[in-house]
Amino acid sequence: MRINNGTIVLRPTGAAEYPPDSERTFIVTGIARSGTTLIATLLRQAGIFMGEFLHEAVQEDAQVLEIVRSRDMQALKPLVRARNRGHARWGFKVPNLHAYLRHDELSLFRNPHLIIIYRDPVAVAVRDSLSEHYDEAGAFMRAASANLGMSHFAEQTRCPALLISYEKALSTPAPVVDGLLDFCGIALSDNERSMLLSKVQPNQPEYIAGSSSNFDGTIDGLYDGQLCGWCRQVDRLEPIKLEVYANGVLIANVLADAFRQDLADAGFGNGCHGFVVSLDRPTVQRDPVIRVKIKDRVLDLRNSGMRLSALPVLGRAAPAQGRRKTVPA
Repeated sequence: MRINNGTIVLRPTGAAEYPPDSERTFIVTGIARSGTTLIATLLRQAGIFMGEFLHEAVQEDAQVLEIVRSRDMQALKPLVRARNRGHARWGFKVPNLHAYLRHDELSLFRNPHLIIIYRDPVAVAVRDSLSEHYDEAGAFMRAASANLGMSHFAEQTRCPALLISYEKALSTPAPVVDGLLDFCGIALSDNERSMLLSKVQPNQPEYIAGSSSNFDGTIDGLYDGQLCGWCRQVDRLEPIKLEVYANGVLIANVLADAFRQDLADAGFGNGCHGFVVSLDRPTVQRDPVIRVKIKDRVLDLRNSGMRLSALPVLGRAAPAQGRRKTVPA
């Protein structure tokens, strides 16, 4: 009797166009926070080259990730040729691959073998809420929709594909790991297989720490009738989109990208994380409660929830200087 081993193989290796030879490219994907790091870790532990510039916590090759996400095909083709010359078998991990490559573009890779891991969308949503400060209900709907999109992507591809259940990998790792090794054509000794099984662990602290997004920011106060502050994502340079509320009513969207010398002096990226918002608008009532939050996340800046009259009045050196991009709500 067949048991549920938590894997499904689509278009098994051995079809005429994808012979079971030694040269293969393993493409690991799944929606974000679904367990792609686990699969990439197992492949790397099994001796598969997974990249030169690996972020150890999440097992992502920064070079491949940047090229694929930007759809820079002129850079991707020579990179693939170089990897093919250097490795008979190699792989990479890109979460949400279906958002960056068309299914027919997998033919850019030599003998591609697609490995997709699936996870309960409720668990994905909770992890997104904890690590990325997203609203759980919204995160759940995005995860469910992304799972469907990934499934259509898998169905449309012509290459061999292995679908893996993250929950089954945790509860009964042996058949899942054996299925992965068989799909990839990897033979291991008993000791090597035992080492691989020991890597199947949920909620590893280094992963949670390395894959979480940390934000910092504050409403500094008022300068010449304008609301001033700053916000950044720790260790990132990209500007953050913010929403400004007065008495619970959205009054403006603003990009925190204005230069401030004090932020640069503090080592906060290149200092371009400031924002200025005019409060001279009819929707702002007298002495409202002010709140500034990161767009699409449940995370407020410090000093949110204070009345306008309670915020500090700043001197001339404090406000952000440079670009101002405020969009009325």
